[in-house]
Amino acid sequence: MSQEQSMGPASRRTRVIAAVAQAQTGLAMAAAGVIVASTTADVVLRYGFGKPIHGAYDVVECMLALFVFHGLSAVFLSRSNITIDLVDHFVGLGARRALVRFGDLVQVLALALIAWAMISPAIQAYDYGDRKLELGLPLWVVWVFVFTGIAGTILSAIGALLSPVADAGGAH
Repeated sequence: MSQEQSMGPASRRTRVIAAVAQAQTGLAMAAAGVIVASTTADVVLRYGFGKPIHGAYDVVECMLALFVFHGLSAVFLSRSNITIDLVDHFVGLGARRALVRFGDLVQVLALALIAWAMISPAIQAYDYGDRKLELGLPLWVVWVFVFTGIAGTILSAIGALLSPVADAGGAH
């Protein structure tokens, strides 16, 4: 029996979710690179030569949306969110694990609520034909990247919810 055949559905699911998170992280890194490069080039050309880059503001704005919504995925999957351990030192391992599970559930629900709240403005931007000011890029294109990013982030949050809780932090 090969390793692929002996691998259970949970292991395959974990690998797929990790691959999605990794792809999203790569996309977020590329967006950050575009932000840095275009901002630097625009500043140098604007103040050094009096020739700013037309559309640099729109490019940075679009890349920022890409960076934020695709960059969150790996954070949620690895449970690397900022946490405050107010009670972790006073409760047992079982309670700490329950708190982690509760946090996982809350983050899935919160992300789903955020995604749901974004539907109306995205539809309005599409219906009204909204475009970026300098480049004329239709806003629905940006919304596509935002929704794919939040979908991957929700998938990663669900992956964290379904994954085992290691030692759940604990007293040091």
